[in-house]
Amino acid sequence: MEKAIVYLGSCPSFDPNRVRAIIGEAVQTCFPRLKIHGRVVIKPNLVLAHPRVTSHPYTHPKVVEGVLNVIQEAGQQIKSVDIVEKSGLGVTTAGMYRWAGYRRLRKRYPVRLRAMEERPKARVVLRHGIVHPYITVAREMVLNDFLIFMPVLKTNVLSDAYSGALKLNIGSIDSRERMFHHHRDLPLKIVDILEGINPNLIVTDGVRLSYGGNQMTQHEISFGCIAVSTNAVAHDMVCARMIGLDPFGIDHIRQAIERGYGPASFDQIEIRGDFSIEEGLKKVDGLDFGYYSVDQFDSPLRIHTGIPYCKGGCHGIFLDWLHMIRDRKPKLLKRFPKIPVLIGRVDQKIRSKTVLLVGHCAEASSDIRARRVVRIRGCPPSHKRIVWDMMVNFFLLAPLVRPSLIIDGFVLYPIKKVKGWLMNAFYRPMIFSESNNGPGE
Repeated sequence: MEKAIVYLGSCPSFDPNRVRAIIGEAVQTCFPRLKIHGRVVIKPNLVLAHPRVTSHPYTHPKVVEGVLNVIQEAGQQIKSVDIVEKSGLGVTTAGMYRWAGYRRLRKRYPVRLRAMEERPKARVVLRHGIVHPYITVAREMVLNDFLIFMPVLKTNVLSDAYSGALKLNIGSIDSRERMFHHHRDLPLKIVDILEGINPNLIVTDGVRLSYGGNQMTQHEISFGCIAVSTNAVAHDMVCARMIGLDPFGIDHIRQAIERGYGPASFDQIEIRGDFSIEEGLKKVDGLDFGYYSVDQFDSPLRIHTGIPYCKGGCHGIFLDWLHMIRDRKPKLLKRFPKIPVLIGRVDQKIRSKTVLLVGHCAEASSDIRARRVVRIRGCPPSHKRIVWDMMVNFFLLAPLVRPSLIIDGFVLYPIKKVKGWLMNAFYRPMIFSESNNGPGE
């Protein structure tokens, strides 16, 4: 069996020329049959970008510029280049393009910035889906000749502390489907999407590592690596190990292996390049990734974790919100109310003036006596819902409560959604009943 190759290139700074050189070396020496051609689509990670709130939890535009330089070298083989993304947290992708500096790319290169919520969509029927019988995606994500994934190297408490090429695919689907079964089934959901959206090339921005807190506001260290591969599973196995995680302990990687999307062991992977796993391990030595049970988070809240424990759902998202406060407003933690918080179905006795229930399962808790019960509804509730409800009910202003983001999320985003709805009302989504990216194919 031919080994999957992952190329690790040393890149200490955001230098487009160095990124171009790394990708060029990787393609020439590791993937000589790979031809970038036709309609090219780039899928970065732009879950949130904001100059006052975030550090570097998104794919840096200079790294994207390096990829665009490689695409330009293909010359007349290229018909078009689109950057396609759907930001998270219920904010506009157009706003994230602006704040992340992507608009400058459009001025220098023949590239189009596509926001999924504003675009015509296609429906892809999945033959092997466990959670999703179909997925709804931006039409460019399926009508392309060459798909490039550009994740950023970072941790994520919702997905076993790791976010990579496989997890990036969550941003490929429509916002409603994005939250569908976004709980204990998240690993299954991630691998389902891979059947319909499977990249030809993965280029990871590991110039810096974002770690340890909320996926949008966490802090960072210099890491100095660009990872290149043509197999998403092999790529994530290597990158996870490079930051000190056991890839076989990450549920969505293990699910992808079991469904035949990539190598089953490191014996089936060849690592090349001038950056080593050992160098990465030295850089992360002693770092706290913040990945633990939500009831272990140190705050005045008395958190009770009931069943089921959903690290990709209510438990993980509430932990992510707590990390957001610690990342950017640590003094606010002292102002938290000393109240019970129930996440999941809790069977023990709860007696308090005020009780907070997070998610639908918490409402099934059997023995609660309180004058006031505050509910954050959803299965799971979105980050946007938690931020809003905690602000309205307890006057806890998360770092994301800023005029620019409020206008973007509550005024501009609904307008963009209406635009997308109108566009799809006139252009019926296309149905793809088969995929060439199924497991083992």
